[in-house]
Amino acid sequence: MKDDGLVHPVPFAPRPLRLVAPPRRRRHLPRAALLAALVLVLGAAALVFARAVEVQVEPAPDRLSVSGLQLRFGSLFLLYPGPHTVRAEKEGYRPLEAGFEVTRDARQVARFAFERLPTLLALEVEPAAGVRVVVDGAEQGVTPLAPLPLTAGEHEVLLRAEGYAAFGTKVTVAGGGDTQVLKAALLSDRASISFSSEPTGATLRVDGQAVGQTPLTVDLSSGTRRVEVSLAGFASAGRTLAVEAEKPQVLPPFRLTPLPGRLQVTTEPPGAVVTVDGAFRGESPLEADVPAGRGLVVKATKAGHESAQTSVSLGRGESQAVVLRLVPQLGEVRVEAEPADASVLVDGEPKGRAGQTFRLTAAPHDIEVKREGYETHKANIVPRPGFPKTLKVTLRSEKETQAAARPPVIRPAGHELRLFGGGRFQMGASRREAGRRANETLREVVLVRPFYLGAREITNAQFRRFKPDHASGRFGHHELGGDALPVVQVAWEDAAAYCNWLSAQEGRPPAYVSQGGKLVGAKPLNGGYRLPTEAEWSRAARYPSEGPLKYPWGQTLPAPPKAGNFADESARTLVPVVLQGYDDGYPATAPVGSYSPNALLMFDLGGNVAEWVHDLYAIPPADGPVERDPIGPEAGELHVILGSSFLHGSVSELRLSYRDYALKPRADVGFRIARYAE
Repeated sequence: MKDDGLVHPVPFAPRPLRLVAPPRRRRHLPRAALLAALVLVLGAAALVFARAVEVQVEPAPDRLSVSGLQLRFGSLFLLYPGPHTVRAEKEGYRPLEAGFEVTRDARQVARFAFERLPTLLALEVEPAAGVRVVVDGAEQGVTPLAPLPLTAGEHEVLLRAEGYAAFGTKVTVAGGGDTQVLKAALLSDRASISFSSEPTGATLRVDGQAVGQTPLTVDLSSGTRRVEVSLAGFASAGRTLAVEAEKPQVLPPFRLTPLPGRLQVTTEPPGAVVTVDGAFRGESPLEADVPAGRGLVVKATKAGHESAQTSVSLGRGESQAVVLRLVPQLGEVRVEAEPADASVLVDGEPKGRAGQTFRLTAAPHDIEVKREGYETHKANIVPRPGFPKTLKVTLRSEKETQAAARPPVIRPAGHELRLFGGGRFQMGASRREAGRRANETLREVVLVRPFYLGAREITNAQFRRFKPDHASGRFGHHELGGDALPVVQVAWEDAAAYCNWLSAQEGRPPAYVSQGGKLVGAKPLNGGYRLPTEAEWSRAARYPSEGPLKYPWGQTLPAPPKAGNFADESARTLVPVVLQGYDDGYPATAPVGSYSPNALLMFDLGGNVAEWVHDLYAIPPADGPVERDPIGPEAGELHVILGSSFLHGSVSELRLSYRDYALKPRADVGFRIARYAE
């Protein structure tokens, strides 16, 4: 067809006519019916998949809910398996919110319990502040306090405050959030205490806290209190005080003791004996408390030196140092030896060859003379100013030494024992001798067996090696326990036990055996260490030369200076009888060997301490037969004591024939040791 801009008709041919049925209308169900059907389907599914869970809450809640899709029938819920949360409320209890798990089990029970709200305990106390509150043993704080939450039940409440008696009670609360009031009035727990002191103005401390100066009155809480007063220059005083509530006290005055002065004494040379106003204080250097506020005389003495002294005065609590210089007293000792080229040592220091004169202090000195190939000779000499001494020594060759069966000196375990041979001599004293006692019967004895006798008395240091806890004690104000001092306060059996101990050190048989619970001498006496017999002691003390000595220093009185340690002027406060005008330098015991030995080089056989001997005590018969190596009677309770001591000053006691006896220890009795040479 051509496009010429004109509208052209389209050829038309009509369709054949058909009969068509009219359309049917679609019918729709109502929406409510659909929802009801859905609910039925879901309900059926719930019945199939949900589980019945009974939720129990004690006590029964006011409100209860469970999370998640559910069907509820009272306390029974249909819940799908899985986690759920229960929420419940009830008046008087804390809200409950708890999770639980639903399983696939057919029937389940979930149990829960409410927690009751606490009761609030309000406190109304007097005093209102400062009261410590303890509930069931736990500190809650100090009033004022906010009300305290308490769980239902019974509780212990304790109230404490300084100056008041403790208040305790039991409180029963029901819980549930209510408020309960506890009223309490604490009773006073104080008492008024009055303090004073002499002198006044001392600082008072109660339980370590300063509260003021005396005199003063303070209120203290009841109970046990420690009170102390202190004042400069005085020793503090204190006591324990029992304070009872509402019971005032007026205490007796604290009487304060003035502090002593503190004196420090050194000497040149050291080791001097120091006295203060005549009282022995020890050996220098030393520190000692001395009376304050008055003049004191400090004196130092040392063997071989002139004494030195000074005056001091110390205030209360004051310390002062004193230095005393002692001028040596010199004596001359000439040493001659054969062979002449022998060497000389004085106190261990080489001094060259023999044939010299040495100026030495007037104190004991150890002198050694030695030469190669010869036995060394040792001597202990005390020089005396103005009295030159000569030591003549003939050294024995080694062959001569080997030929000697017994050495003249033995030194077991630090002891020095000297050899004594036999001989005949007389013991006792003539009836005409001044001071003689009835037990000093004259008798003839013969010593057949040679013996060794200790040159010195046993010291505290030596005895404590055997018995470490031994204490020699004190006599008056004088210490007797120094290491170098002779041991005292020993019974005869203590001395015998020491001898057995020393024998054991050398593998020797014990000289004493137990019999009837006591130590007695072995029969016959063996070569173990023992106490000297009365005859052996008398031989060494009375016969250093041909004739018997009456006194340790000679035949007549008075005693020469430094003859020994007897009851001298410094011992007037200790004993009734002293040697007039005699001063030996020691009011009590002296270090062993402090004085010149006798001619046999034995020390302190007279003076210092008296000595136990082996023999039992008896009075020997007169005109008896000559006794050979006598060892005393067979039986008895008492033992003989020989020699004078630092407590003896009478004519009778100072004699070497003086015999004493005892059973118990004494402060002036010690011992020395002996043994047979075989």
